Order: sequence, then structure tokens, then C-alpha cells
Amino acid sequence: MSYPELLDPDLWCPLTAAERRELLAGALFDALQDAPGVQGARIEIGPVDRPFDYTAVVETDVGDLKTPLWSHARSTIFCDPSIHPANRRQLAPGREVERAAERLRRRLSVTYTLESRGLTLRMEHEPQVERTWTAERARFRNRTAVTREDVVTDAAEVDVRDLLAHFYSGPSLRAVGEDGTAFLLPAATEDEGRLVTLCAACGRWEEGSHDRCTTCGGPAESVVASRPARR
Repeated sequence: MSYPELLDPDLWCPLTAAERRELLAGALFDALQDAPGVQGARIEIGPVDRPFDYTAVVETDVGDLKTPLWSHARSTIFCDPSIHPANRRQLAPGREVERAAERLRRRLSVTYTLESRGLTLRMEHEPQVERTWTAERARFRNRTAVTREDVVTDAAEVDVRDLLAHFYSGPSLRAVGEDGTAFLLPAATEDEGRLVTLCAACGRWEEGSHDRCTTCGGPAESVVASRPARR
């Protein structure tokens, strides 16, 4: 990345709020300028009490696409000199720009087909996962339905319950089989952003979902790090 200010807290923190947004928008546009339909990029701020809850916005020929970019909490930590510089650089906004650009790129050229029965839209939700939406009208049965299907191309060795938990969106459930066997389906949302594990004992965080902290072994909680874009 040719924007050193987005990776170095010593260069980032002295900048004004307008300068920060301008750098982020420039980096986002550079990362996506070869993508189809992209005409510009901008950064939207968060609410009054969390102005650094940034949202990345890509301006296209058919409208704007948005995704969460950074959080107010991460911005505060990134500019806190009491925290070790190596830990602060893990939260650099430049890293989040790259992740946001990757998410947006998958959404900039989603193919669809119009058919006599309705419309089918297909996109790569994540590597090796294809997501399909179908809006179908059956005149004979006077029925209209919209369905979603996630197809995992290489999941032969993965437990089906783990697959379900990975793609499930909704409140936590206690799922019970016909034989009385039960398992927990954790709550999940469609929010974009990284899943991180927070340790209640030592206060550390790490990428991914873990039952316990890998540093101290204390109880941990997995959360989505980025806030969803405001509508």
C-alpha cells in the first residue's frame, strides 16, 4: 500500500479528521478503480458519540455500495501511546481498507439471470462458497417465494453442524433431533466484518472464534468487530 499514514500510528494520529477520511477514500478507490462500474469512493462517519465508526462507500454507475470500515474503539486504541506500537499496528486502518475492498469487490459484479419463472442472482460469498438467491413465481400454484442457498465446494470433512453454525443468521437456538439429541446453534448476524475473540480475564483479543483465550486460557467471547453500516 502506497499510503504509509494508514499503517503507522505516528503518521496517522496527527492528521485532522478530514485528512484521515481523504486518505482512506483515496486508498479505497485505488484498490477498486479497476473493478467494473466504480466511479469514486468516500468515507462516511459514525454518530456523534462514535465519529470514527467509519463506513466505506463505493460510488458506482448504478448507486452506492457500503461496508463497515473501522470502529471508534479501534481508532482510540490506534492512537493510544500507552499501548505497545506492535499491538497498535495490528489495528491499522490500512489493513481494514484492504479487507473492505475485498468484500466490496465480490459485490461489484454479481451475475443474475432473468427467466420466465423469475430471477436468479449468484455471487461468491467467500472463498469456496457460492450464494444463490432465487425469486420465483409459480403461476400454476399462485405462489411466490424467495430462497437462498449456500453451496460449499469443498466441505467433505467438515461436520454439518459446524457448517450450519457458520452460515446461520438469527438468534441462538437449542436444536433437538428426533432422537432427542440436542446441540446449540449460536446467535449470528449478517453484519460484515471480522470475527474476533475477546478475553474477559486478560483483556486481549485475537482473530477468529475460540472457546477460551489462547494466551491465558480464560473465558472468551467471539464478536463481530465492525459495526454494520447505518441505514
